[in-house]
Amino acid sequence: FFFFFFKQKTAYEMQRGLVGSEMCIRDRYQRRVHGDLKKKERMVKFLKPGRVVVLLAGRHAGKKAVIVKQMDEGVKKGRKFAHCLVAGIEKYPRKVTKRMGAKKIAKRSKVRPFVKYINYAHLMPTRYILGAELDLKTQIKEEDMQKKDTKEAMKKSVKKLFEEKYTQPASAKDEKAVASEYFFRKLKFQIIT
Repeated sequence: FFFFFFKQKTAYEMQRGLVGSEMCIRDRYQRRVHGDLKKKERMVKFLKPGRVVVLLAGRHAGKKAVIVKQMDEGVKKGRKFAHCLVAGIEKYPRKVTKRMGAKKIAKRSKVRPFVKYINYAHLMPTRYILGAELDLKTQIKEEDMQKKDTKEAMKKSVKKLFEEKYTQPASAKDEKAVASEYFFRKLKFQIIT
């Protein structure tokens, strides 16, 4: 009888196409060019200002928000993880019909915004981008996030901006109009039993 002992392959010896372990995931960004190992390529950054995201954790889970500023490296004191400053909708506008009066439409078109810092792990990016038409960078500043009274004033200006954008949508059905329509629509969840 002959016994053959086969050495179990490590993650470094597996094929490049396999992504079965953390090492393979970590090393898949290395590329071989003519047999030589090329330096790691930088990953594409897609969490940029204007990107619509859905929050996954916390009080605002399931709500949509727009990235105002991203911090990929984190901050030395406080948040040492990759995070971003987002402005989103806490309370969405309600459905309006043609039969409603102007006063009722104005009341049902109200929005309650929120502005907060979110860890990258707690948000899911969407394909939609709200570009310069929202212009949140002028309204939201990091210095205003420190004090409660300046944060409240900032939220009021964001509320006004969101309500203007909702009541006066773009007339053409281009990508920006579709993104704006998606942003102001509440996500619907279905409980399956």
